[in-house]
Amino acid sequence: MFAIATRSAALKAPRSMAVRGFTVSAIQQKDVLSDLYIKELKAYKPAATGVDESQVKDLKLPPAPEAPQVDQDLAAQLSAYDAEPEELSQ
Repeated sequence: MFAIATRSAALKAPRSMAVRGFTVSAIQQKDVLSDLYIKELKAYKPAATGVDESQVKDLKLPPAPEAPQVDQDLAAQLSAYDAEPEELSQ
């Protein structure tokens, strides 16, 4: 008898599940404060300021860097380095 009651309760459980529906057309309320703010932002025009020519400096670009000088006697410097005695640290 207990097994029959359990089986019948298990069979009824999935049938009684509720399904939730969502509405697609939601009523949108106007946000008056936001609309007023956006309207004022669009209408804003910054005041033009007169620029005094004495306050503006001429643009002076820095001089172009020079190419590094390559030593012509590179082979002589390498042979002098090879001829130096090795230093051992202890």
